[in-house]
Formats: sequence, C-alpha cells, structure tokens
Amino acid sequence: MKRKLYIHNNTDFSPDQARLTADFCIFCSDELPVSGDFEISVVGDREKHGIGTTGVYHVGKNIIKVYAKNRALADVLRSIAHEMTHMMQDEQGLINGPVQDAGGFHEDQANAKAGELIKLFAKSSTDRRRIYERINRILKK
Repeated sequence: MKRKLYIHNNTDFSPDQARLTADFCIFCSDELPVSGDFEISVVGDREKHGIGTTGVYHVGKNIIKVYAKNRALADVLRSIAHEMTHMMQDEQGLINGPVQDAGGFHEDQANAKAGELIKLFAKSSTDRRRIYERINRILKK
C-alpha cells in the first residue's frame, strides 16, 4: 500500500507536528480501516486547493486535502480523520453520489469517527497527547 503525506511549507508546521501528523495518518488507516493507496496534502491555501471549509475528499481517487494554516494541530488531525472516514465509506461502496454537506449518514459518521480517532490516538501514548498542546512559533518579520 502506498500512503503519501505532503505538508506544504505555508502551513508553518514544525518537524514535530509533521511527525505526529504522519503517525496519525497511519493510525487512522489502520483503525478505520483504509486498505487502498491514498494521498493526503496538508495545505495553507484553501482556494488554491479547492477546499471550501477545512478539508475535502475526492471520491474515487483517495485524495484528501486539508487546510491547516493558523489551526490547532488537533483540529487539523480531526479534519484528516473526517476525510479519511469518507475514504473508508468510499472503499466500502457507501458513497453513491454527492455527499450531503451537513448532516446525513456520511457526514454524521465522519464527524463521530473523527472525534473517536483523535481521542484513541491521544490515549495510545503519552507522546501523542502533544497534539493538544500549543506550539509557540517564532514569528517571521
């Protein structure tokens, strides 16, 4: 299985945040489970990447794009888990057309599963609990 994670420079992720994000993506693919190849891009520009809210899953392509600029790491990871749940739904043949933007089976399951995955990940090791911590960054002038 090929699993690709791209973290764009304009997200200002630290190396530690990038490592935790990669670890979380693997955790989600095992827990859901997701069996096919996939690609996840963590980006800092919603419009450029066609993201209307915080994330998008491209049905049938196993491609996810998540907006991360100026967001807490736990929130970014929750968006990844949400979109990965849509990927699982797609692999299981549960998506047969457009997914309702708010409410309905697909969105409700993705929202609930994302919250569950965040908690399971954080509880799985002390190191992983850092997803909840604020990382102070040096501001560039």
